[in-house]
Amino acid sequence: MSATTRRSLLAGAAGLTGAALATSIVIAQTASATGTGASWLNVKDTPYGALGDDRTDDAPAIQKAIDAAGQGDTVYLPPGAYRLASPLRLRLGVTLRGDWHPRSPAATEMTASYLRPGLGTFTGEALIVVGPAAAQGTSTATGYGGGPRLYGLALDGRDQRSTTGTAVDGIRVTPGVQDLGLEKVTVWRFTGHGLNAQNATTLQLTQVHCVGNGGHGFTWGDATGTGGGLVDADLFQCHAEGNGGHGYDILNPDAVTVVECRAEANTRHGYHVTGVSHAMVMIGCTTDRNGRDGFHLATSPGGRFLQLLGCLAGRDGRETATSLIPYSGFTVTGEAAEGVVLTGCSATTGRGDDGTGADSPAYGLTTSALNSESNVSVVGGQYVGTTAPFQDLGAVLVRHSGVISGTHRDTGIEWDRHDVHMISGAAGTRRDLEFWSRGKARRWTLRTTDAAESGTGDGSDFALVRHADDGTVLDTPLAVSRASGRVSLTTPGLTVTATGGPGVHLVQQRKTAQGYAVTGAGRASRAFQSRAAGDSVNRFAMEIDGTQTFGPGGDTGRDTSWGRLGTAQIGSADADLVVGRAGKGIKVKEGDNAKMGTVTLAGTTPVTVPTTAVTAASRIFLTVQSPAGTPSGVAYVAFRTPGTSFSVKGMPGDTSTVAWLIMEPA
Repeated sequence: MSATTRRSLLAGAAGLTGAALATSIVIAQTASATGTGASWLNVKDTPYGALGDDRTDDAPAIQKAIDAAGQGDTVYLPPGAYRLASPLRLRLGVTLRGDWHPRSPAATEMTASYLRPGLGTFTGEALIVVGPAAAQGTSTATGYGGGPRLYGLALDGRDQRSTTGTAVDGIRVTPGVQDLGLEKVTVWRFTGHGLNAQNATTLQLTQVHCVGNGGHGFTWGDATGTGGGLVDADLFQCHAEGNGGHGYDILNPDAVTVVECRAEANTRHGYHVTGVSHAMVMIGCTTDRNGRDGFHLATSPGGRFLQLLGCLAGRDGRETATSLIPYSGFTVTGEAAEGVVLTGCSATTGRGDDGTGADSPAYGLTTSALNSESNVSVVGGQYVGTTAPFQDLGAVLVRHSGVISGTHRDTGIEWDRHDVHMISGAAGTRRDLEFWSRGKARRWTLRTTDAAESGTGDGSDFALVRHADDGTVLDTPLAVSRASGRVSLTTPGLTVTATGGPGVHLVQQRKTAQGYAVTGAGRASRAFQSRAAGDSVNRFAMEIDGTQTFGPGGDTGRDTSWGRLGTAQIGSADADLVVGRAGKGIKVKEGDNAKMGTVTLAGTTPVTVPTTAVTAASRIFLTVQSPAGTPSGVAYVAFRTPGTSFSVKGMPGDTSTVAWLIMEPA
């Protein structure tokens, strides 16, 4: 039966809580040790004789009890102040159990109960050392010796060093340990690391608090690649606060789950994940006021699956105010990051609890030093930084979808309200947003090309890519130049289906620019054509040379043409000019050098009409508009000077007003 179950059963049976419950547990456990022999060993009982008086070296007594315990037995430490001059060493599947572990030991100074190094008398690398069990017979299996447990312990380092002057860890787990469990354990003010575990597997940590230690709060290796890593481990509601290194220093995580853990006010990063990340999930983890990044994920090639869900980074990067290094709530860096996913995570800014100091961090999320194969996905959440919400410094594909982001200004947070979906990457790298058929292949791609950028607006053109059924590229129907903004269309062209007018509306902003321009591959090209729904033949077509042809539609071919007939001539070679609506006719503009106007006769005296429109072959039609004089209304063309003028005469006394019209024979 586990300690938690034992506690629950005792409380339920006796109806006890608080101090009464603690007293009952001590009595019950002492009775258990007495009644069942080796299953429950009280270190204060005979033949062990630990005192817990904060003066005597209790290490030999406690170690004697540990050595006497068998697989599955419990070595119980009643409340007391146990001084140790040497480490306690566990190898078998023994539970070392106390009944007190403060989450914030500074508030209590650990006065109630603890294990601590002897003042000036401690020799060893850690207060508690856990080693692998020896092989049983010819087998190397740890079934007999596996599964040491630490429960309900308060370890008080009080800044003590070994007699050799070296730093002391709270708990050290040596290589080869398997199935280690820590529950409700507090490690406070050790000069080394709080928990230092190297090359250990299948660890379960629940409510383990490493506070105020000189090294890392928790460490499973470091960025130099030493010390192995963290494999097959679960961390639940653990707490790293005020440590001199990282809160959590994790190397080469493989099959690791970290749930609802917290890193607060550590000197360096809150969570420092390095090496090859084979599989690691962090759920609901938080940070606050760490000196550097809240979450620093520095991955190496060969890893996959580093996922953060609902994690919160708050007010990290305290060093930013005094250094030139801008830290972030989340940083993804290293040589590769294949499959780093942040879902529903958030980073926020702030200053100290007393309102002093500068706001931090500089960025909500930073990606740097990554290669072009890397992939960081950011889905949902809120990211705020004092400089900017995001900083993409590496050749990395970063996807932001449904993210709220903003920049912390002196006047408040300036929210970026358009960041709905963003794909970012280094200049000169192709970035694609692909659309697939489920279970088949890609069909369409929105792409920014890999054209090099020089800073003058060139490079990274936009393209819509069409794929075949097997996913291979067919063509690029649409492309947009980043330098000019020009849109290019390729086969099969552009179809506009308009449900309202205008179907296409061009607003020309530059006075000297072309509205529409068609460049054909040759004279056989066509500039424009139109048809009605149901037609098999175009009703109107404009050829590349300007000729226009018309037809009735349906299946009937076009039968009428209109266009250039020769130098300065436009007309139809196969159709008459018809005015087909009552009340409509032909209008000819009058004025200087026109082909139509009026003249008032002066009898037989010629009246000259100046116009350059008259030629030697011109047909000049005269029509009386207002007869006057006696006789009246008789006029004729007297003579002409081609390109200059013609003159009109009437009968003696004729002063009629005559209209004239010049037409040329075809």
